[in-house]
Amino acid sequence: MWPQFYLALFLTAILVDRPADGFATLQSFSAIKTPGGTHEIRRAHRSNPCRSQFFEPRPTGSRNDRSTPLLAFPSSSDIVRTVSLTPGAVDVVAICGGCAILAAYHVQLYRKEARGTSRTWRSTQADNREQWSVFVRESEGWLYAIQTLRNAITCQTFLSTTVLTLLTVITGRLWEIIRKMDAGCGQRKYLVAQLTMVASCMLTSAYHFLQSARLMTHAGFMFPVDPKTTKVDQIMRKTQTSQWLGLRWLYLSAGMISWVVGGPKVFFLSSSLLTIFFKRIDRVPEGVAEDINCGI
Repeated sequence: MWPQFYLALFLTAILVDRPADGFATLQSFSAIKTPGGTHEIRRAHRSNPCRSQFFEPRPTGSRNDRSTPLLAFPSSSDIVRTVSLTPGAVDVVAICGGCAILAAYHVQLYRKEARGTSRTWRSTQADNREQWSVFVRESEGWLYAIQTLRNAITCQTFLSTTVLTLLTVITGRLWEIIRKMDAGCGQRKYLVAQLTMVASCMLTSAYHFLQSARLMTHAGFMFPVDPKTTKVDQIMRKTQTSQWLGLRWLYLSAGMISWVVGGPKVFFLSSSLLTIFFKRIDRVPEGVAEDINCGI
């Protein structure tokens, strides 16, 4: 059901870019008294109230309407103006639609985990790390724990470094383009907004990877100090949450990069594809019951 829904939204965003022939606006008329005492209907010379920043009327017909008599019927080309959605409006709809799809999915995922009745990939892995911590404390396998934590910390720092390296390359390229533009150019502000979104996602991703590494380092020092405490179990659970958030923001930054490279419509399509991808990877691992009451 979800793929068909996203495809319908994408097709709608494309179709609204075509002229909407059903929209028509009539020019305003006002009655003016002529020197001879008769009244004529003249078209008022004022701006069309239906015009906005998103709708632009197509210029049709002649504007020579000073001699339009009372009983003369103006041609349809003089009265009816076909209105179409400007590309800027379609871009806004595509960007807002893509963000809304991603936000709605993660709100639904959060509510699913908050209810505590079903598992996801993140909650399952968090349970595994907590159980691992309990096993290490009970068996006093400190050497095994340090080796495992060392490998995990190396992985997190590598991911964080990779994200920051990619951000440096992207920022350097975009900033070179922005620097050459005029300060008052609208396209410059647009690129600055895109760069801000990409940088925010990637910096947030790197931050969560570093937080996961920091918590693992902290847990490594706590294990042998007080083997009976359960604080280290909760810390290991938080490491999984931080790692999951780091990967998730990295995936979201890929969607933002598609906006920079391909434009708003490509961003809408990539948001739909990312949501389908998230729905697949957030499933519980194979062999684990999704219902938390069924056990493992």
